[in-house]
Amino acid sequence: MIDTDLFDLIDPVLEGLGAKPEDGEDYRDPPLDVLRYYRRPVRLGLIPIIGQATSVVAVIRQPIDIGFSASSYQKLLGRLAGAVNRRFPPWPIGRGISIGLVAVVLTPEPIRPDDEAILKTSFVGLARHRAIPLGVIRLNLGQEAMAAALTNSPDDLFPDAEQIALKLAERLRRFLPLWEG
Repeated sequence: MIDTDLFDLIDPVLEGLGAKPEDGEDYRDPPLDVLRYYRRPVRLGLIPIIGQATSVVAVIRQPIDIGFSASSYQKLLGRLAGAVNRRFPPWPIGRGISIGLVAVVLTPEPIRPDDEAILKTSFVGLARHRAIPLGVIRLNLGQEAMAAALTNSPDDLFPDAEQIALKLAERLRRFLPLWEG
């Protein structure tokens, strides 16, 4: 599978939810290569500004300085949250003050059975950003394998991560532990 195959899979899913694809960007310091963003407005309530949010899915390449560990992925999510905050500031009115963030990370490293447990612990430590991580999906396109850690969104207002993971699971292998107790 190559990048264009990935976009062929997830574009219809996200566009069906109302998301619009947007060009990515490349940061040199700290390194971050965002291939594509998908942005969708979310209505949380009736109060203007406070009742608005934005759902952002970012498809990124795992930077070379980021290894695979919980602390490294916390750093990666912080880096991505900073980029998303710069790209989608709360103004102009209508973007909302919070962002539900989903990271789809393309990695050259093999996906292993314990990857999902490690990804689940990478959601902490983003308090200074207005981005709330709702999912991290780690993909090795050459291996055609994936690992995912998803959180529940309030009132199912952010189904993006779950819908992407379900679509990708139709095509990519997922390594699950033999026993979860």
